[in-house]
Amino acid sequence: MAKSSSKARKTLLKMLRNSFSGLTQCEEVDVKEAYQLSDKKVRVHLKDYPLQIHLHPDGKELDIYPERPLIESDSKGTGNYILFDPERYFSEISGFYRLEDGDRITLGSADPEQRLFLDLPKDLPLRKLSITDDEGGLIFKSHVSNPKSCISPILKDKKVNRIISWRMKKLQRLRKIFGGPIGLLPAAEALALIQEVNDIMESEACRPENSAGRPGGLITIPDKMQLFIIGDLHAKPDNLLTVLSQNGFLEALEEERACMVILGDAVHNEEVGQYDEMENSLLIMDLIFRLKLRFPKQLFYIKGNHDSFSEDIAKGGVPQGLLWEKTLSKTRGKAYRKEMARFYDSLAYVISSKQAIACHAAPATSAVTPERIIDIQDNPKLVKQLISNRMMRPGRPNGYTKGDVKRFRKNLGLPPNTPLVVGHTPMSSDDTLWEHVGDIENHYIAYASDRHQVGVMAQVGEEIYPFRYPVEPISSIINSLSN
Repeated sequence: MAKSSSKARKTLLKMLRNSFSGLTQCEEVDVKEAYQLSDKKVRVHLKDYPLQIHLHPDGKELDIYPERPLIESDSKGTGNYILFDPERYFSEISGFYRLEDGDRITLGSADPEQRLFLDLPKDLPLRKLSITDDEGGLIFKSHVSNPKSCISPILKDKKVNRIISWRMKKLQRLRKIFGGPIGLLPAAEALALIQEVNDIMESEACRPENSAGRPGGLITIPDKMQLFIIGDLHAKPDNLLTVLSQNGFLEALEEERACMVILGDAVHNEEVGQYDEMENSLLIMDLIFRLKLRFPKQLFYIKGNHDSFSEDIAKGGVPQGLLWEKTLSKTRGKAYRKEMARFYDSLAYVISSKQAIACHAAPATSAVTPERIIDIQDNPKLVKQLISNRMMRPGRPNGYTKGDVKRFRKNLGLPPNTPLVVGHTPMSSDDTLWEHVGDIENHYIAYASDRHQVGVMAQVGEEIYPFRYPVEPISSIINSLSN
C-alpha cells in the first residue's frame, strides 16, 4: 500500500467533511478530526484508509481496516473490511469480524462472542452501534442517544500501513525459519532434515507411550497452550504460509503459547488436471519439517489417509500414493523414501484437549478408550475409521453418525459439547470450513486446500472458533525479501 501524502490527506479530509456534513464534531481521537454519530445513518466510503471507532467518550476503541493483499499490483483488494480490537489483534491470537458486501454487525454487550473478540465493556448498551458494508461503503448508525459513538479517520502513515507492515515482519521471520527463500531443498539437505524430524518423533512431546514403549496414537495438548487447527493442505504451500502470516499464530508459536495441529494429508494436489503434480508435495513437507524442527513441542501433524504409499490412494485415475513413492525415490533417493515411510509410521491419530478433539477423517464407530487409541498399532480397524471414514449417507451405511460423535467425546472423558474437528471431506467446492456438520452441534470440518481462502479453527479464550483468510502468493513475497 502506497504511503499517504499531504495532498492525499487533504483530499480525504475534504471527502470526510462532505460525507459527514451536519454532524456534531466531538473530541479528537488520535487524528486531526473526529465525528460524533447521530441516530441517523451515515455512509462513508474510505477505500484505502482505516477508521477508528470510539465507543465511549473515554472508553473502548476499535479499528476497522480495508482488507488489502500484501502486494496489490493490479488488485483493488477484496472490498471487505476487518473489524478488530487493536489492543489484542497485533499481540495475540484473537477474534475479528470480516464485513463483506451486505454484512451488518450491531455492536453491543448482548453478544458474548463480541465481548470476547473485541473486549467490549460489560456496561456497553445491548445495542450500541450498527455497521453495514454496502457495496464497499460503510454505513454507521448509533442506537443510543447518550453517550454517542465517534469515528475518526486514521491518517498517520504507520497506522494506515500497520497491518501490512506487521504481516511483512512475520514473513521476514518465516524466511529465517525456513533457512532462506522458499524452494525445494537439495537432496542431501532434505534427507538430513527429515532424519532430524524423525529423531524428534521417536520421543514426541505430549504423547503417552504405547505398550511397545514408543509414542502412542494420542496427543494430549497441555491446558496452558492455545490451540489452532489446519485441515488438509493437499500440496498448497501458500495456504500454510498465509495462515502463519495472519493473526497472532506465528507469535504464539515463537513465544511458546500455542500448539499448531495439521490434520494430515498435506500432500497430493486435489486440483483437476494436477493430480500427478508432486513438486508442491515435496515443498510443503519440507516446510512442515522445518516448522517441526523449530517448534518440536508445539507443531503436531496427525495421520491422514494420503500419508502413505498405498496403491489405494488415487484421484481421477492417477495412483497418487505410488507416484509419491516413486517421486521421492527418484528425486531424493531411496534413503529419503525410507525416512518418509518412517515418518508416516510414527504419526499419532487423535488430538485431545480441553478445547477440542481432532482427527483426520472421523470419530471411531467402534468402542474406544484413550488406551486403545494410544495402542492403535494393534487395531487396524480403528486406524481405518479415524483416517478414512466419512459421515453416514445413502450408500455409505458404515459412515459415522451423531451418536458416534457423542460417544467419542464421552469415551475420551470430555464434556458433551466439546468441539470435534475433522478434515478429509469437503462439503462443497466453494468453502474451507463447515460448522455443525450433519446437524451435529460443535462438529466442524476443516479443509485447507481451497485456492481462494484457507480456514483455521483457533482457540480464543476458552473456546475454539472458525476463521477464514484470503490465500496470497506468500512464497513469492518471501522470496522477494532480502536477508
